[in-house]
Amino acid sequence: MIRPEWQAEFAEDCNRTAVSNIRKLFWAATLLNLVALVTYDLPLYRHGLFEQYRMYGDLVVWRLVNIVMLGTWLITAHRLGNNLAPDTARQMTAIAIPLALLFCIWHALLSQTLAIDVSIYALVLLVIAGMIVTPSRLKLIAYPISFGILITGLALINPNPLVSYAVGVNAFCITACAMVADEVWYRATVRSFVLRKTLTEERSRADELLRNILPDAIADRLKRGENHVVEFHDDVSVLFADVVGFTQLAATLPPSQLIQLLETLFKAFDEIADMHGVEKIKTVGDAYMAAAGVPDAVPDHAERVARMALAMLTTCDALSRESGMPLNLRIGIDAGPAISGVIAQKKFAYDLWGDTVNTASRMETSGAVSRIHVTEAFRQRLGGHFVFERRGHLELKGKGLVPSHFLVSEAEARAA
Repeated sequence: MIRPEWQAEFAEDCNRTAVSNIRKLFWAATLLNLVALVTYDLPLYRHGLFEQYRMYGDLVVWRLVNIVMLGTWLITAHRLGNNLAPDTARQMTAIAIPLALLFCIWHALLSQTLAIDVSIYALVLLVIAGMIVTPSRLKLIAYPISFGILITGLALINPNPLVSYAVGVNAFCITACAMVADEVWYRATVRSFVLRKTLTEERSRADELLRNILPDAIADRLKRGENHVVEFHDDVSVLFADVVGFTQLAATLPPSQLIQLLETLFKAFDEIADMHGVEKIKTVGDAYMAAAGVPDAVPDHAERVARMALAMLTTCDALSRESGMPLNLRIGIDAGPAISGVIAQKKFAYDLWGDTVNTASRMETSGAVSRIHVTEAFRQRLGGHFVFERRGHLELKGKGLVPSHFLVSEAEARAA
């Protein structure tokens, strides 16, 4: 079944498909008429049969009018182009159906020959069944009406009951087959449309899920078929944030309330990251990791991370007052080279590695409550645009004593 929200799109697709099918069939009909004029009617005219039999002259007139009318429709459709508006496609289709039926009935009344009558009638009905897949009362009525007109016209012209009976039986069978073909075509079209829409929605849902897990650039590379996504970055800024006292908070709050609190906090952090152009890397428990300069290099990665860190402290303080919970952050930041990549094949994870990542993590663990602890390398990249408070030297494993600072505020904000 077609969902209500798909009805309009389905109708547009059907109308455009109908116009495309009509165009092909009308081209074929026009070429057949031209071939018949040259190979059949012209020799008859040269042999003087038109003077003896009026029927041949009437058929030539029928062919010429047919060519003109079909040609006019084709020229109009060509000028309108392939991307027809829904209303235009519907109008073009509505014109084509009675046009085909008119030629069918006219030819049947002129020719008075059983073979031509039934063959043309069968062709036109099958053309109608193939032209439009959307069922409508107008089209369903067109089948029995055309059948009735054909039988009535032939009965008036040729009262021979045997001929009327033969034409009636054949035309009835053809009409029934055409209506069945129409219904089969429609059901097949509905199945195809529903399958296409469902696959499109599932693909969009999967793509959205993938982009929620991985950066857009990395997701695009995986979709292109890359199996190993690994990059080296000359200069990035890495941020680690941790909720202070989370273990004690978890022991006092119900699980649902604890998860809701973390979800609210991390959702706010995600919005801050998007606002400042920082890439969220992952969350582990109550820890939040983000970086700037990955996967695409940016010259102001340090400024982005610095502004995000300040906004995170402000957001956490506001949420703490609003919820009445003692929420405090400890943030650590470092800048330098790093390696990024996607690990695992079943559950993708985008991560960063390197000394810069390890140092940022240590700056967080050795920091202070509600402070942003940064390295000297990160401070130098910010220049004089931010205000710092010197903390002194810090003992880091594998590095010895290194200078560190607390990021206080942005310089312009402090001056104001």
